[in-house]
Amino acid sequence: MRLLTRLVLSHSMPILVMGAALGVMLVSLLRMTVLLGELREQELGALNVGQELHRAGWNIEVAMRHSLAACEANAPTEAVAETLKQKADALEALLARHNGVAMPAMVSTAQGYVKLARDVLASDDACGGLRSIENVKRRWQLDEALTDAWVLSTSELHGAVARKDDEARRVGAAALSAGLASAVGALLLGLLVAQRLSRLVTEPLGELARVANRVGGGDFSAPPQVQGPIEVRTLGAELDRMRERLAELDALKQGFLASVSHEMRTPLSTIREALAQLGDGLGGPLNEKQLRLVSLARRACEREIRMVSTLLDLSRLRAGGTLRFQAGSSIDEAVREAIASENETAEQTGVTVELELQGEAPLSMMDATMVERAVANVVRNAVGVSRPGQKVRVQRQLQSSRAGRPGSWAVVTVRDEGPGVPPEIRQTVFDPFVTSAVARSPKDVGVGLGLALAREVARAHGGELELDAAPGPGATFHLWLSLDASAPALEAVA
Repeated sequence: MRLLTRLVLSHSMPILVMGAALGVMLVSLLRMTVLLGELREQELGALNVGQELHRAGWNIEVAMRHSLAACEANAPTEAVAETLKQKADALEALLARHNGVAMPAMVSTAQGYVKLARDVLASDDACGGLRSIENVKRRWQLDEALTDAWVLSTSELHGAVARKDDEARRVGAAALSAGLASAVGALLLGLLVAQRLSRLVTEPLGELARVANRVGGGDFSAPPQVQGPIEVRTLGAELDRMRERLAELDALKQGFLASVSHEMRTPLSTIREALAQLGDGLGGPLNEKQLRLVSLARRACEREIRMVSTLLDLSRLRAGGTLRFQAGSSIDEAVREAIASENETAEQTGVTVELELQGEAPLSMMDATMVERAVANVVRNAVGVSRPGQKVRVQRQLQSSRAGRPGSWAVVTVRDEGPGVPPEIRQTVFDPFVTSAVARSPKDVGVGLGLALAREVARAHGGELELDAAPGPGATFHLWLSLDASAPALEAVA
């Protein structure tokens, strides 16, 4: 699935949750609107009808009072009856129009007023009917009933408003709870999806970064297949194609270097032999100046042969070539030979090389010649960065484990008193053909093969060449070699 599709799907989920929450809130608002509409149409409508009936009933009461006053003033009975009849007809019309809407108590009272008015009008003397004790009592009763009905209507309205208010509050609270729950759910879902999507992208990208670092360090082994979105897998495939191409170029480079080194070593050996014969006087006697020039040429030739041999050995090891392991080899003898090969150079530069062998090292299976070259390269590097009067200390120790791996181990430690390894080259100090000048050091810039070969030899023997991370003057290198014949590295090449 493409990254864009994953992003769309992952962002759609929180949006859907928030949309559902919005839907719940809209439904709640609609329900509250319906409740307000019911309150307006039912309760307030009934109250308005009750108000009209109350006003019409009270108009009859007022008309009866005015009619009594007119009767006391000897007004014509017909005029009194006509006014009372108009009010009764109006109330009766209201009752017919709003039948079943108003409160029963208000309807009953209004009907009582209509009946009283009809009874008064039905008598021969309207004024006499108004003055009768029975009708006066009926008026008082209807007046009280009208007041009670209005108070009851108001009370029921308040009760209905309170009920609708409670229901609206419940709906609002439910909507608020649903909204908050949805918001929290959307937040948690968004965080979960973001974490999932982040891991989906960052983990394969991290793996690709590690592969790129390994390739940059010269490790061209096939990496595991990268998972994730199509874009990341495509990037991984392109990186793998680049790795394969670089591996091919590295193999071509190693083959070329091995071929050139081999072709150069033969004429250099011939030159060395010729210079040795000249120095021995086979071509005739040489004066002191000529002998000094031959000696300088021999040393330069030896350096070139050593460099070519180192290059050839390094190319062979990096190409997967095996060493010549022999049983009964002595690590101490290899260390002594390595120091002896560098003593002449150390004496010429005024540097003292000291050797300390702790304990008696057992004989083991190793390529003594390559181990001697590895130790010699490390010692040569230490002598090269040392000033006259300084010392290089070589110490061989025996260890029973290394980095949690039990077994019999020999560690050759080489310490110098030079300026130390600058921080900017610590990560590349073992890389072949990577070299730089060391400040406050007499060493010339070399080719950068000695430490690289020493590390390859150590790894071929199941060990490692390490640079001590402790800061301070001087540099300390630890060359670890397995003395156990059952070590995995030895079994692989035996």
